[in-house]
Amino acid sequence: MTQPIPLFNANCNECGLKKLCFPLGLEKSEVLRLDALVKRKPALQKGDILFRSGQPFQAVYAVKAGGFKVFTQHASGEDKLIGFYLPGDILGVDALSTDEHVSTAVAMDTSTVCEIPFKDLEQLSLQLPTLNRQLLSIMSKELSDERMHAEFLARKSAEERLALFILWLSQRQARRGFNDESFRIGLLHRDVALYLGLTPETVSRVLAKFSEEGLVEWRQKHLTIHHRARLDALANHQEEGVCGRIAG
Repeated sequence: MTQPIPLFNANCNECGLKKLCFPLGLEKSEVLRLDALVKRKPALQKGDILFRSGQPFQAVYAVKAGGFKVFTQHASGEDKLIGFYLPGDILGVDALSTDEHVSTAVAMDTSTVCEIPFKDLEQLSLQLPTLNRQLLSIMSKELSDERMHAEFLARKSAEERLALFILWLSQRQARRGFNDESFRIGLLHRDVALYLGLTPETVSRVLAKFSEEGLVEWRQKHLTIHHRARLDALANHQEEGVCGRIAG
């Protein structure tokens, strides 16, 4: 049985994710001012909700450990999975334009976050130009991830979608300084299917094919890339040896 992650007390200057999160580029004295705003919350367990659609927007959240999947709901009542957030990512900025959350964030695993009241963060960013640029960069990343999601859905074949998605996950690991060839990922096949516009059966079939061909092994919550060049060629619909790199 998974043991709960305790409430963490490390400040921003000591955090291993500070080069991915709000402190990026800040001086130590500025990080201390940011750290004074942070509310460190107890761990959420798998399936717990961080925020719901329609809830008033009051804070943004930096993922410290674990991860979250984010849903919106169609008028028909059907859920639409629109994003995954991993350690170092910031959740909640999509509510800026509406003053209420337009999506629901659910923990994929035992997870912890830093909660930062947005009004306080906004005031501090007016005093610290570097923090203001970082806030704009985070909002820009939201748009970039939305474009990447659209790129997944635009691919014609299930093989291309899944290959591109796996490479995208790998690049996110690399940006965090983690192993990008073999890593733990708390995503269920049905979540991946919903995100890519496929059926769970199709995702399982394609992953089995990738495994048989020696490209990728995705068992339980562990993903290993065995042949990146071939996977990259498939993702970009090119012949191996002349493949390009996907946008990060």
